[in-house]
Amino acid sequence: MKRKNGKENKSIIIALIFLFFPLFLYPQSQTFFQRGEDLLLKNQIEDARTMFEASLNEEPGNEKTYLYLAYIYEQQKRYDRAVAILQRGLSSAKVYADSFYFNLGNNFFAQDRNTIAEEMYTKALEKNSSLAAAYLNRANARMKLTDYNGALEDYRIYLQLEPQNSQRESIERVTAILANILQEQEQKKREEEEKRLLEEQRQKALLGEVLSSLQNASEGTLGISAQSETIESVEEEFDIMD
Repeated sequence: MKRKNGKENKSIIIALIFLFFPLFLYPQSQTFFQRGEDLLLKNQIEDARTMFEASLNEEPGNEKTYLYLAYIYEQQKRYDRAVAILQRGLSSAKVYADSFYFNLGNNFFAQDRNTIAEEMYTKALEKNSSLAAAYLNRANARMKLTDYNGALEDYRIYLQLEPQNSQRESIERVTAILANILQEQEQKKREEEEKRLLEEQRQKALLGEVLSSLQNASEGTLGISAQSETIESVEEEFDIMD
């Protein structure tokens, strides 16, 4: 029994060493958040996640902690978890509120939840109207929602904010295609409206002809009625004399 307990104790000690091993790598003066940043810079994603999660208890008001954690979850394609972290941190978001909404938009977009993604990008732009990436990503969301007018406007604003962007040529091709589509749609609407007006005029003219023919027919009917009334009056006079 003693030997067995000794083995169990040894296993527990080894497990604790592995659990707290990252803590031994840093001076005790460093916070969990600082350790997390160092690990993230070294691309040690999982260890960084552990540090940032611990940081939430140590510094629950640190906006960056939520953003870093959400970034890690997004990289791991754990989008629901990233959304939950960002929504939890929104109450603390003051300096980086635009980034919270922007990243919420990204995670919703990754799940093909384009309507709410567009809403989040809009909220990000309400917080920071010069956030160029939010215009680009909202344009992409609007494309999936077939809101071509909105997408075209966003792409154009993005290019104004980022004139030297490496994607400029591709975006310009997209905007040219969108402009053509919208022009064709507008032309089709005009043609349909013209057809509608012509049909409306034709129906009115036809209705006028029908009313006119009814009026002519009613004139003949009035003559017969008047004559009938005269006959009835004569008959009444004879009845009285009898």
